Amino acid sequence: MNIKTVLKTSVAAAALVAVAAPAVVSPAEAGLNNGNKNSLVMSGQIARAMIYQDDGNSSQLFHTGGPDTTTRMRWIATGQMTESITIGGLIEMNTPGNGRTISLNGSGSNMETIADTAWGTRHERVTFTHKAAGKLSIGHTGVAGDGTSTATMLSTGPGFTYEGPTTGASEFFDSTAQAASGTQVGSTHGGYDPSRENTIRYDTPSFGGLSLAVSHQDGGQSVGATYSGKFGGVQVFAGGFYYNEASGSTTQNATMGGSVGIKHDSGVSLAANYTKEDVETGVTTEGKNWGVALGYAASLTNLGTTGFGVTYAVSKDTAANNDEGKVWAIGVNQNIAAVGADIYAGYSRASYDDGAAATNHDDFSTIFAGDRKSVV
Repeated sequence: MNIKTVLKTSVAAAALVAVAAPAVVSPAEAGLNNGNKNSLVMSGQIARAMIYQDDGNSSQLFHTGGPDTTTRMRWIATGQMTESITIGGLIEMNTPGNGRTISLNGSGSNMETIADTAWGTRHERVTFTHKAAGKLSIGHTGVAGDGTSTATMLSTGPGFTYEGPTTGASEFFDSTAQAASGTQVGSTHGGYDPSRENTIRYDTPSFGGLSLAVSHQDGGQSVGATYSGKFGGVQVFAGGFYYNEASGSTTQNATMGGSVGIKHDSGVSLAANYTKEDVETGVTTEGKNWGVALGYAASLTNLGTTGFGVTYAVSKDTAANNDEGKVWAIGVNQNIAAVGADIYAGYSRASYDDGAAATNHDDFSTIFAGDRKSVV
């Protein structure tokens, strides 16, 4: 796809629908005006990383787009319909070639392949925001509850979650059979937080720090709630969701979960999360996951905030009945505020027990380092 064509088409579409501005991850942005009362903001990020993996038998260094984030561009348009109503929208896309599949499988055929050869849509939505009545979103975007169970309160850079960095298609090594186990590391741990879908969503205004959301998407409905407040020198966050999937799945009734966290003005933070699935009758594997995160953030240099974090997470009945996956991670991030950049590094170690005596999965280690730079 030609980048000039994408830019022209996106700008035209954004101006026509006149969309409302969401929070922008990257601080750098460029504004355009097309002569009417609509405005357009362009922003994005470049994300690159090196990821070294060791399955206990073999190891390899991969060069990729990031441990859990990608290079992307976004176009945000806003238009004031009335004094109280803003109509707006967002187009956000992953760039071609930045997503890569990394695979460490213990067989000597370790590889890194380009997974994304075309632009990939992350968000494409129109929003109607009323100052007193809340916001209605229509399009491909996060459903109600998206992100409510993943808040860590950490300042440790992009992609540092309860479950550590993404491990791609890499597998655990079975030291009993002396071969790749066939079980991907990422399939043995992780939560059930909802994500982006084609949806219609309504968010209420904030009432004393409490906000509610409800959405309908292909195959289900979801509700979510968040609370944010500050008491003295302590910032508090809590969130939760319930996603009814019974009409769109033959195995799963629903997923649910949430997270809570506190952060003191000293820079110390503590958070925890829990998610689970409710499965159909006859399905024996009903997954659950919990994690904790401890962090510290401070202005140790004049560059920006330096953040440190440690996480630990446990998943059960995720890939097989009676299995257990554990992962812990430690990371550091240096924000460079003047140029909208982050430089980060970390280490994680994952273990897995599938409940079968004949299988012995070696621990899986990951060392990662990278940067994220905002662009316009």
